[in-house]
Amino acid sequence: MPVVYGPQPLRPLNLETRHGFDEQYSSEQYLQSLANDFIFYFDDKRHRTNGNPTPEEEKTQDVNNYYQPIYDWKIMKERQKTVSAALLLCLNLGVDPPDVIKTHPCARTEAWVDPLNFQDSKKAIEQIGKNLQSQYETLSLRTRYKQSLDPCVEDVKRFCNSLRRTSKDDRILFHYNGHGVPQPTPSGEIWVFNRGYTQYIPVSLYDLQTWLGAPCIYVYDCNSAGNIVTNFQKFVQKRIRDEEEGIPNAAAPSRASAYAECFQLASCRANELLLTSPELPADLFTCCLTCPIEISVRVFLMQSPLKDSKYSIFFKSPSGDNTNESQNSFKANVPSVNIPGVLSDRRTPLGELNWIFTAITDTIAWTSLPRPLFKKLFRHDLMVAALFRNFLLAKRLMPWYNCHPVSDPELPDSIADHPMWKSWDLALDEVLNKLVNDLKNAPPSADLETKMILQQQESLQTQQSQQQQQPQEMKSGSIQEKSRFAVANLSTMSLANHPAALAASKKSSGNVAQAAQQQQQQPQQQQFTGFFEQNLTAFELWLKYASNTRHPPEQLPIVLQVLLSQVHRIRALVLLSRFLDLGPWAVYLSLSIGIFPYVLKLLQSPAPELKPILVFIWARIMSIDYKNTQAELMKEKGYMYFVSVLVPDWGLNMSPTTGGSLSAGSPLTMTASPSIHAPRGQHYQQQMANGFRASSPALHYPSSDTTDEQKAMSVFVLSSFVRDFPLGQKNCFSLELVNKLCFYIDNSDIPLLRQWCIILIGQLCQQNPLNRYICMTAGIIDTLVRSLKDPVPEVRTAVLLALKHFISDIDDGDNILKLQQDLEQHYQQLHTQFQQLQSSAHQQQTQQIEHQQLKVEQQLQHCQVMQMQIQNIESRKLKRQEISNLVSVLALINDGSPLVRKEVIIFFSQVVYRYINFFVVVAFNELTEEMIQMEGTDAEAQSYTDKHSISHGSVFTTVWEALLILAEDPFSENRLLAGHVVEYILSELSVHKELSEAFSKMEQYLTKSGNNAHNGKTGFSAAQVQVLKPTGPFSIEHSRQKETQKQEQNISHSKGNLGRIFRALGFKDLATEERETAHLRNSRKTKSSGISLLSQPHGAAPLAKTVCAGRNKSTLKLPLESTFLDYSREYFQEPQMRKQEADEFGSVEYSSRLWRRNRNEMVIQETQAQKSLSLYGDWSNRWATLDNKTHPKVISFSQFENYLVSADERDIITVFDWEEKETLAKFSNGNPFGTKVTDLKFLNEDDAALLLAASSEGIVKVYKNINASEDLEMITSWRGLTDMLLTPKSSGLLTEWQQIRGSLLATGDVKIIRIWDAHTETIEVDIPAKTSSLVTSITSDQLAGNVFVAGFAEGSIRVYDRRMDPRDSMLRLWRSGSGRQRTCINNVHMQRGGYRELVSGATNGLVELWDIRYQDPVESFRDENMQQQGAQKRMTTMTTTQVHEHAPIVATGTKQIKIWTTSGDLLNSFKNYHNTGGVAGTLAATGIRSTVPSSSFLSAMVFHPHRMMLAATNSHDSSINIYKCEDRRSDLYY
Repeated sequence: MPVVYGPQPLRPLNLETRHGFDEQYSSEQYLQSLANDFIFYFDDKRHRTNGNPTPEEEKTQDVNNYYQPIYDWKIMKERQKTVSAALLLCLNLGVDPPDVIKTHPCARTEAWVDPLNFQDSKKAIEQIGKNLQSQYETLSLRTRYKQSLDPCVEDVKRFCNSLRRTSKDDRILFHYNGHGVPQPTPSGEIWVFNRGYTQYIPVSLYDLQTWLGAPCIYVYDCNSAGNIVTNFQKFVQKRIRDEEEGIPNAAAPSRASAYAECFQLASCRANELLLTSPELPADLFTCCLTCPIEISVRVFLMQSPLKDSKYSIFFKSPSGDNTNESQNSFKANVPSVNIPGVLSDRRTPLGELNWIFTAITDTIAWTSLPRPLFKKLFRHDLMVAALFRNFLLAKRLMPWYNCHPVSDPELPDSIADHPMWKSWDLALDEVLNKLVNDLKNAPPSADLETKMILQQQESLQTQQSQQQQQPQEMKSGSIQEKSRFAVANLSTMSLANHPAALAASKKSSGNVAQAAQQQQQQPQQQQFTGFFEQNLTAFELWLKYASNTRHPPEQLPIVLQVLLSQVHRIRALVLLSRFLDLGPWAVYLSLSIGIFPYVLKLLQSPAPELKPILVFIWARIMSIDYKNTQAELMKEKGYMYFVSVLVPDWGLNMSPTTGGSLSAGSPLTMTASPSIHAPRGQHYQQQMANGFRASSPALHYPSSDTTDEQKAMSVFVLSSFVRDFPLGQKNCFSLELVNKLCFYIDNSDIPLLRQWCIILIGQLCQQNPLNRYICMTAGIIDTLVRSLKDPVPEVRTAVLLALKHFISDIDDGDNILKLQQDLEQHYQQLHTQFQQLQSSAHQQQTQQIEHQQLKVEQQLQHCQVMQMQIQNIESRKLKRQEISNLVSVLALINDGSPLVRKEVIIFFSQVVYRYINFFVVVAFNELTEEMIQMEGTDAEAQSYTDKHSISHGSVFTTVWEALLILAEDPFSENRLLAGHVVEYILSELSVHKELSEAFSKMEQYLTKSGNNAHNGKTGFSAAQVQVLKPTGPFSIEHSRQKETQKQEQNISHSKGNLGRIFRALGFKDLATEERETAHLRNSRKTKSSGISLLSQPHGAAPLAKTVCAGRNKSTLKLPLESTFLDYSREYFQEPQMRKQEADEFGSVEYSSRLWRRNRNEMVIQETQAQKSLSLYGDWSNRWATLDNKTHPKVISFSQFENYLVSADERDIITVFDWEEKETLAKFSNGNPFGTKVTDLKFLNEDDAALLLAASSEGIVKVYKNINASEDLEMITSWRGLTDMLLTPKSSGLLTEWQQIRGSLLATGDVKIIRIWDAHTETIEVDIPAKTSSLVTSITSDQLAGNVFVAGFAEGSIRVYDRRMDPRDSMLRLWRSGSGRQRTCINNVHMQRGGYRELVSGATNGLVELWDIRYQDPVESFRDENMQQQGAQKRMTTMTTTQVHEHAPIVATGTKQIKIWTTSGDLLNSFKNYHNTGGVAGTLAATGIRSTVPSSSFLSAMVFHPHRMMLAATNSHDSSINIYKCEDRRSDLYY
């Protein structure tokens, strides 16, 4: 039974908050500001990837359908065009074919021409041919049409051969109307006539193929047309077989494979006849293909149930047409209506219907056809696209009349029943409804009708004149559209809303508000249907509710069509932006459907309201595929749109001597850049407010239109534009742009903008010495070097990536010569152009010629300036700047971010690759010196250093040493990369023509000394290595091709030896390390034997996973390639418009965080009520015993999770679940032999807790997923302290984590306390400890984080305030026990909650409570634990002291545990139990546990942060006992 001490009642406890911190709790504003600034750390993307982009394997697998790549989205320029068309009409009017008996009346109109209205059949067929051609011209005006009316066989052959000769390799349209000849034969022969029209002559389909060649598109409008399609395919296969067998048809003008690319459209199947209904035209199939709107309206009215009521007005015969009513009774069922307007003018009803029809048929095809087939039919050839689009209508209409059109390639029959056809019917109904209302409201006056006809014709003429003045608009429709006007097609609607009748003028650039008002008023006037508005709403609803399915929305093709409308363009672009924001799959989908030409064209728009949207859309496109867009941006000068976003006053500050055209690749000058020493953002806001607005009233790109985030997107687009594209770099580079980028770097508060401005500057100087020199002389590089201290790791990494492009290339001389030649050639071209303009100016003086002459003159002056700048390039200055950059980069080798250190290694690899000969000599000298100092006499070492230290003091020596440090980087990927660079240098040394022999002796010696034990002095003498002194400077010129061959020949030879050198010098061999890592990871699968091994060997546990790029480790290829640019591009592929997944209500991550937050609140509420229990409860109740297998030196509880983490005296960390009493994970921290884990801290405990482990060599590592060995991962690591002194009494690296500030206080065997900022991953400040004694403990105020306290080995306690200057930051110096006795502070801790008690414990048993406002302790008491040694009593050492975070309880540990109140009353005293029997694990496995009170000292003890629990462990014991305070008064109630 435990012994209970203490007076009854207890002495009064402190009830006031110490240190004056009560003001912190009373200020609601202060607490709210802390809550608003509270964030989680080390959960950014860089901690999950270390700057590596998503692997291609993951994109290929695409488990979540997030990518769905479509790489062939771009429609290449070499696509086929239909340049010629053969219209073959075999009608023989008046004579019916013998195999078909026609009814009377029957369908007889051809191309809307009734042959009975003509007395001469020849004139009738000519009019039919003319109308048919005009109908096809509505599809394509650029196609050359030729008619062949009732031809004979010879005419057909000559006709086809002629077309193929003139068309070359382009596509031919072959239209065959066989209504006047027999139906095609089962073998596919079509019929024509003989010369006398007395016989029908068959034409073999094989011959027709030979005459026409390929590619072609065939249209068959005849009975049994399916026979032709079937046999055509058979003949194509026969041609392919013949060609494979070596017997091709010599008469065929095309290859056999080309015939497979032919398309066919047939009016019916092989066993079907065409319809004979007199209400419809005989060539219904042709009408569907060429006049879809007219035939749709006619069929819609004929099928409508309202034709006898609402739409009866369209079926009334014109006045006076009452003759032959009995014979023409069917005419009463034929509607007489034509939609007013022009087919090509979307502002008219007919144009809008055509526009809607295009959108609907595109949607039907896109949702019904495979993507490759859709692209082939609808995105390559305009004529093919139009015919197949209209063919979809035929697939819908003709089956109603027992005809089923067929095609090759075959289209699914489900097209006829597609739901989008209902939208088409609705659009027709809306237009016809308005037409009926207007006709009913119009007065029935003949004079009015005449007047309306004249107005209609006048308006059409006005439209035609407007279209001629605007060549960018499509040409107007056909003869048919302009000539057929009936009374029924007139309406007040069309007249009132015609563009000619509208008084609205084009908006001026000077009054944007008025233009916006006009644009808002215009939609109400121009909308004839609600189709596009309704589908945009449907698309918006899809985005809101169904976008997570990642299935293609059927409204996407419609949204594409809406981009043509000024009415809905803004809304459509916004919705399109939201769609693209869904991820790469949405961007690929949009590109595949054809968005690219639209957004490319929109870059020519000066509308400021489009700018933010277009910038966003283009950023998404460029993040997916920048290579396929560069040429188009170059050709259309689209990149200038983004330059103007960044430099709104582009070109206004150019002087005539230095200015020039950007398109000529000219670096332009700019006015003096703003002061770089001004506070960030101050000058920026002032210039945004004043400077840019005063530029010009006609300026298209005012800076106030875009935010810094949008500017960052513009910079990203330009960066993607110039990437690996020298022509883009040449045209984009200008000093004016670069100066503006530097301005944003110095003044913008948006890290994304700074990051991409830096990257773009580097890309503009890549492999271009002239641009480098211009940037150097303009001070641009100074801006980059200053940004090496940027608080954002990604920005620092971007600087390293940019500075890498300022390292000189081996072929810089060739590049300069090439630039000179290009400029000379460009100057000659401009000079010739200038002379031509001068000669033409003498003949005629025009303003345009003068403007061109001035422009060319400026370009000539600019060329001369550029030539002078190339001649003035000073290589020495560039070299000095290069060395200066290198020195600046060296400061980052101990950066807190692995991402930055990784880029430093890649930067060094570029330097090593460029100056490999220097590094070979440096490495040789350093290795020789180190070996002599290890093995030789002091005299030899000094002598060699004096004689042979050629590289001493060189920057290359510093880089070599930095690479050796990075080769031991705590992050595995960085360690491997740095090891590759070092190994590359050693491999080059092994094959060096002068040093290889000496290096081989070093290899032999190291191998020998490594294999044999050192039984005495082995004696390595400098005389053994004879080095030829170089007679001149080291040559750095070498061939890349020769180097590659040299590597391949010697890599296999040097690999093994280099590994031995690494091991002999104390480094890990890369291959060995990889094997060990793989072995340790595999060992996770093997279960522990259960035997307690207190002397478990170092590194026996598996290592945690780390992010690695998966590079090919077997090849040495320098320079290393950076993945940071591709990694940064992925930012623009991720959703930005919606909340993060963790903030999205209902998401898994959101629900998990919400659950954890509720759980945390429950734990706090539950434990707050237990504070009083801690004063009267029984603490000696041993609740659980956990077997650590090794002796735990550091233990720590998690606040809310049921985790207890321990670290032994070597490298093993174990995670327990104290609730379930089981081991969750056991892993190695990876610290070197001879070091140990000295501190454990939990981070982000309010969410998913991270584990921070600090080891005695100064390394800090952060782990996540510590509850499962399979998912355990090290997310970051860095060197928290350098120059750690490892001694037997060293405390190692001690840390204090401040979650509220994101600060990590690191100290230990050094004379400083270093504060790391977790958000920026940089050193915030180094505070001098003001003593040479070792730090033994550190604690801080967890609420504000300004004050921290450290305890020292000489018994002093110091209080620091980080808000003050580091030199004056020490506020208090206390001595434990008034300094009367030499003692050591074993712990000092400030409570997180409670009354913020600051408790210190010394090894002499003295416990003191402090208040930073006072010099003396406010309370003190002593743990007087005496030990009997013979006749003397001796006080035992107090090894550990702990205070509860919230309860007024202090625990002291000697050989027993004592629980005290903060007033000094002893509550409990009991001994810690330990396992006996030696094989504790075996006993535990059998369920038998033998425990006795221990007589050894306690080595570690810790309170649970909230619960009344205490964990303790003794020296030389592997068990951890957990004690839980219980209410001992409960027995009184039974």
